[in-house]
Amino acid sequence: MKSLKIEPFSGISGDMFLGALAPLLDAEAEITALPERLGLRDVEVTFSDVIRSTLRCRKATVTLRGMAPEVADEHGHAHEHAHEHPHGHGPHGHHHDHDHEHGHEHDHEHGHDHSHGHHHGHHRHAHRAYTDIVRLLKEADLGEGVKNLALSMFRELGEAEAEMHGMPLEKVHFHEVGGEDAIIDLVGAAMLIDKLSPDAVYCSPVCVGSGSVKTAHGRLPVPAPATQRLLQGMPVFAGPIEMEMTTPTGAAILKALAPAFTSPTLCVHHTGMGAGSRDPAGQPNALRVSLCARSDAPAGPPADPMRTVEGIVLLQTNLDNVGAEDLGADLLADLIREGALDAWLQPVIMKKGRPGNVLEVLCTSETAEALGKTILARLPTLGVRKFEGTRHILPREIRNVETEYGVIRVKCHHLPDGTLRKVPEYEDCRKAAQTHGVSTDQVRTAASG
Repeated sequence: MKSLKIEPFSGISGDMFLGALAPLLDAEAEITALPERLGLRDVEVTFSDVIRSTLRCRKATVTLRGMAPEVADEHGHAHEHAHEHPHGHGPHGHHHDHDHEHGHEHDHEHGHDHSHGHHHGHHRHAHRAYTDIVRLLKEADLGEGVKNLALSMFRELGEAEAEMHGMPLEKVHFHEVGGEDAIIDLVGAAMLIDKLSPDAVYCSPVCVGSGSVKTAHGRLPVPAPATQRLLQGMPVFAGPIEMEMTTPTGAAILKALAPAFTSPTLCVHHTGMGAGSRDPAGQPNALRVSLCARSDAPAGPPADPMRTVEGIVLLQTNLDNVGAEDLGADLLADLIREGALDAWLQPVIMKKGRPGNVLEVLCTSETAEALGKTILARLPTLGVRKFEGTRHILPREIRNVETEYGVIRVKCHHLPDGTLRKVPEYEDCRKAAQTHGVSTDQVRTAASG
C-alpha cells in the first residue's frame, strides 16, 4: 500500500505542505507552472533550500514578479523587502495587529492580516467573493480531480467563516484567501494529493500553537476560529512556542486528506521537510512528510485484513462522585482532541449500591501518559488503570468519489473476504443534500455506487 505520513510537530500551512511534498513527487515544475494555468500571470512560485534549526528544508515561496519576499532573521523577526502579504488562510475581512510573533506568516483566508511564519511578499489584490473563486477554478486548465478537491477545500474554508460570522456562504468575501498565495497553496496541494493518490494517510497530533491576536473585534485566541472548526475531531496540542502554528489553509488540507491518527508500522521510503519563513529558537519551523508502505500490508487489496495489527492502550477509571455536567459531551470531545482514538462512559452500580460511571479511553502508547494526566487533573479520581495490548484493524483508505451532487469522501474498508465496504462521509452527504435539495440518503446512495 502507498501511504502518506504527516508530522505537524510545528503545525501545518499550505506553503509548508508544498515545500515538503512537491520535491518527493518531482512536482516542483508543475507547481511553478500553476500560476499560468490559473491565469495569475503576475504571480511567480519558487522553491529554495533553507535551514530551520540546523535542518535543511525546502521552502515554497509565492511572489508578484519583480518583488522580493521578506527575509526573517534568526530570532524570527521579519524584515520587509516587499509589500507584505503573509500566507492566505481564513476568510474574514478586517485587519489583525499581532502582539506576539507567530510561526507561519500567512493571512487567514478571511482578511485577517496575520504575520505568521510563512510569509509571501506581494501586494494584496482586491478581495474576492466565494463565487469568484469557484468561477476561477472551474475555468482553469486543471484536471477534474484537482479542480474538485480544490473547490472542496475552499468550500470548507468558506463554511468555517460563514458559521463564525453568522452569514450565508454566498455572502462571504475572501480577502487573503482570495490572494494569489492562498490560491496557489490550496490548488497546489490538490495537485500533489491527486498526483500521489495515497492508499492511506496517517498523521501525528497537530501542533496549533497558543496565545492570542488582536483583531478589529478584540482579542481572539489561537488557534483562530476557522482553524478550530476545521480541526474538529483531530487530536491537537499547543506546543512549546507561543505563536500560531497551524493556519486555516493547513487545516483545510488536513481535513481534505482525512488522515488516520494512528501509529501503524510503516516502512519509510522518502522524507521531505517543508519550511516556514521564520526560524524561531527552540524547534524547527517545518512540516515533515514521508512516503511510506505498510510493512505489514501485502501488495494490492489484502486477502487477510486481520494481518493489520497495531499496539493500543486502554485507560480506565471509575467515577462515582462526578456531577452530570462534568461528564457531559465536552469531556469526551476534549479527550479526543488531546489525542484519544476514542472515549466513552459506561453507567455501573458501584459498592454500597451507588450509581457511577466507568470512563474508558482508547489511545496509543505515545499519548497515554498525557491523557492519563489530563484525567487525573480534571476528574476527582485517585488513579487511572492502564491496559496495553494490540488490536486488529481493517485496512482502510479515503477516496474522493465524483457524484451528480459533487465530490463525496468515501471511507473504503477491505473486508476479510476481499470485498470492499464503502461508507460515504456523513457530513459530506449532509452538506451536498442541503445544497441540492435532496435527502442525505440519496447522496449516500450515489456515492456508494
